[in-house]
Amino acid sequence: MTTMTRFFLYFTALALSTSLLSACSTPQHSDRKGVLQACPSAPHCVSSLEQGSDKYIAPISVQSEADWLQLQQLLLAMPRTDLATKRDNYLHAVATSAIMRFKDDIELVYSKAQNRVDVRSSSRIGYYDFDVNRQRIESLRAQFNEAIEK
Repeated sequence: MTTMTRFFLYFTALALSTSLLSACSTPQHSDRKGVLQACPSAPHCVSSLEQGSDKYIAPISVQSEADWLQLQQLLLAMPRTDLATKRDNYLHAVATSAIMRFKDDIELVYSKAQNRVDVRSSSRIGYYDFDVNRQRIESLRAQFNEAIEK
C-alpha cells in the first residue's frame, strides 16, 4: 500500500469517526443563569453536584473572594481555554482540544456563604472522554492549592 493510499484511508476514517461522534453530541452550551446543569447520561461529564454518581467530583474550597478570582485566572490561563460568560459568582469557559478542536464546557459557581466553588466540566460531543474533564478539574484544583500555599 502506498503512502498516499494510507494517507487517504487515514483521513477518510478520521472524517467518518468525526461525523459519527457528532451523532452523539450534546447541544451547544446554553447559559443557565449561573446554575449548573445535570450531567448527561454519557460518561463525558463531571460535576460537584452529582453526589453518589461516578460523575461526582469534589467542589473546590476557597476562603475569600480573592481566592475565587485567582481560581478564575488559573482556569482561563489553561491552554486553549477561552472565557464565554462571567458574572460575580459564575464563570463559563470553553476549552478546545489541540488536534481535533473538540470543545468542552467548564463552569464554576462560587458560593461565598459555603466557601466553595461548585464545578462542572463536560464534553460537547462524543460519548466517552477518557477522563479528560476529570483530569482538567483536578489539575485546576492542584494549581489552585499550590498557588494559595505560596
